[in-house]
Amino acid sequence: MYKNLYNKRGIEPKNIESPFELNELFFSITDPKGVILTGNDVFAKVSKMSKEELIGKPHNIIRHPDMPRAIFKALWSTIKAGRPFVGYVKNMAKDGSYYWVLAAVYPVMDENGEIEKYISIRLKPSSKMFEIIPDLYHELLEYELKNDMDSALKLLGQKLGELGFESYEEFSKRAFFEEVQSRENLIKSDGNVNCQVDLTNVIPENAEFIDLLCNLETIFFRINRYFNEIFGKVNLFLNLNEELNKKSKFIYELAEDIRLLSLNASIESYKVKKEGVSFSTLSHEMRKNAELSERKILQLSDIIEDTKKDIEDIGFNILTSKLVIEMITFFIKEMIQNLSHMSVEDTRQQEVIENLKNLFALLVNYSQNLSANIDTSKSQLRSMFYNIQELNVLINRLDFIHINGLIESAHTKGDGGGFTIIFSQMLKLIEAAKNEIINLETSIANANEENLTVNLITEVAQQKIARLQKRYSFLFN
Repeated sequence: MYKNLYNKRGIEPKNIESPFELNELFFSITDPKGVILTGNDVFAKVSKMSKEELIGKPHNIIRHPDMPRAIFKALWSTIKAGRPFVGYVKNMAKDGSYYWVLAAVYPVMDENGEIEKYISIRLKPSSKMFEIIPDLYHELLEYELKNDMDSALKLLGQKLGELGFESYEEFSKRAFFEEVQSRENLIKSDGNVNCQVDLTNVIPENAEFIDLLCNLETIFFRINRYFNEIFGKVNLFLNLNEELNKKSKFIYELAEDIRLLSLNASIESYKVKKEGVSFSTLSHEMRKNAELSERKILQLSDIIEDTKKDIEDIGFNILTSKLVIEMITFFIKEMIQNLSHMSVEDTRQQEVIENLKNLFALLVNYSQNLSANIDTSKSQLRSMFYNIQELNVLINRLDFIHINGLIESAHTKGDGGGFTIIFSQMLKLIEAAKNEIINLETSIANANEENLTVNLITEVAQQKIARLQKRYSFLFN
């Protein structure tokens, strides 16, 4: 039923894969409505369509009927809001064969902040995260047909929650990293930064253009080494973000627990007789400490929320910068190989240059975003570290109250039973809080150190990109 309902092209889907290699990347650029404007040769090859068949057509010309529409609803709602989207997609080639991709779709804004176009870069999935996707999409599709797209999206969130992800966005960013990492591990790089073309064998009228592409390939390959170096830091930032999610919940609960203990202590202080004076003093100190702790915890929680967004963006912008620059180097290499031995019209050269300009602008945008995120997160991490240390002082003060409380309870000759329970609960709270704080302090200290490293490398990469832009201003301005 769904093959007839979701298959608008009248092509019979085949259980045959349309192959492309792990090292191959492809891109397409569309207008705001999703109409294809251009793309590289691998896109045409894997879809088994000519450029003429693709350009001017809606991007859903390659949609596979196995795909739940809910995924595309999530995609469009995200990119129309000006945010990038990353997700697994099953596509169908012209002959009915299929191919899976991890697609990263980026909105491109004009000078007025309106969406001008979308750039989508695709790579071949190879990570363990992809293994769950075919069955998950099949389940979503069946559920969607019985219900609707919104219900299918809720089911997707539920299924991802069972896998430990709080949202689709968290899942997609982790999948993005895992796929880029898997691809990196599986592809063998020869490490050669020089263009491998003998210009004496190139058609004479193409020699100048191919020489330009060769020079660009070498420069981009060298710049890519900087992004390869900071790519190793992505996992630390992703893990820190997940830890901040967990710790922010603990910190909120900590404030509530301290408040309840101080309230219970106040109630118990009225139940004892002459010793009530001492317990009343202790409960007052607990209440005062609870108020200070709550203010500090709320302040810390706000900082954590702000920092989480920047930490998350650092990881995403590193991944995007690396992917875009690898797309650029692959596209240049692809064009050198394909155009060296054929006559190239001026319009074809202009198309190649325009595509390079679009991809380069995307690289500049996300590498600048990375620098901005790093600058912001530096002060946020420092502020978070200082606030945690101040919270630690309050926890140590609570520990001091706990010790004094145990001493007073021992002198009550059985009248301080309620306090004994309270101070026992307080000890568990203190021990848990200290462990959490120590772990968080260590993570933040490590992240701050790595942040400085990423900052230095990014600054050098930015300088290289700026020099490239200045040297080839006739291309990139």
